[in-house]
Amino acid sequence: MKGAPLRIRALQAVMLRLAVDPAFGARLYGGEPGARVVDLAGGPYTLSDADLAHLRDVDPRAWTTDRYRRTRLVQALIEEYAVTTAIVGVPGVDAFFSSDAFARVLGYRQSMAEAYGLWMVATRTGATRAVAHLEATVCRARRSHRPEGAGYVTTSGVEGVSLPEGTLEAWQEGLGVLGGSPVEAAARGLRWSPPTLGSNTTHLVIERNDGGGLGVHVLSAGVVGLLVLCRSPRTRAVIARQAKRLGLSKKAVGGTLRRMVSDGLLSHRPA
Repeated sequence: MKGAPLRIRALQAVMLRLAVDPAFGARLYGGEPGARVVDLAGGPYTLSDADLAHLRDVDPRAWTTDRYRRTRLVQALIEEYAVTTAIVGVPGVDAFFSSDAFARVLGYRQSMAEAYGLWMVATRTGATRAVAHLEATVCRARRSHRPEGAGYVTTSGVEGVSLPEGTLEAWQEGLGVLGGSPVEAAARGLRWSPPTLGSNTTHLVIERNDGGGLGVHVLSAGVVGLLVLCRSPRTRAVIARQAKRLGLSKKAVGGTLRRMVSDGLLSHRPA
């Protein structure tokens, strides 16, 4: 009985993937050993022969009766990553759904949009990577999820990110080219090439306002570094140990934390 929940989650993840990724279905039904391993938050699960028999009892065509399921998922990502899509094209977005990163979304029950951004950042370089990183940060600011736990934690709706100089301006230029309708632009095949970015680093804070819009501010490396570190709750002792890496002196940590709490950038959860 102990393994039953893990097995159920594994089968659920596999069935969802079969409905989106026909190439995975071909590997699974073809007996590829690697296709039997499901990456789950509780640890990897290897589908048994009984599991495979259960799945193979279903006509493979049944998994793809909704012909437009994957198209709808691609459209959802285009809406969140408008400028990234204009750079990589729709096939570049679609490729995510055949990746191990998408499989982990299903196994770990992650946010698809956030996972896509991380995948883009991990697999791209240069200006493409920088723009994807900015749009992934915007995506997180809109969702506002923060893990439980005591300590200092970035306020819901606030995100920090450090990017090559000129990334924000390039992104704004790309949005202007798209004209407010990224899905329509993608359907027309509109592509856009970002300019060359600077060699220096810009440190940005993105804040969701009460109306649902976003504000962007340039702040110091130390403040932005703290926001990134504190996406998960951190104690003052942990922050002090990271001070040098963040560009802060240990003496400045206490004052910086107080100011950031006062400014609404950080929240402090008592133990």
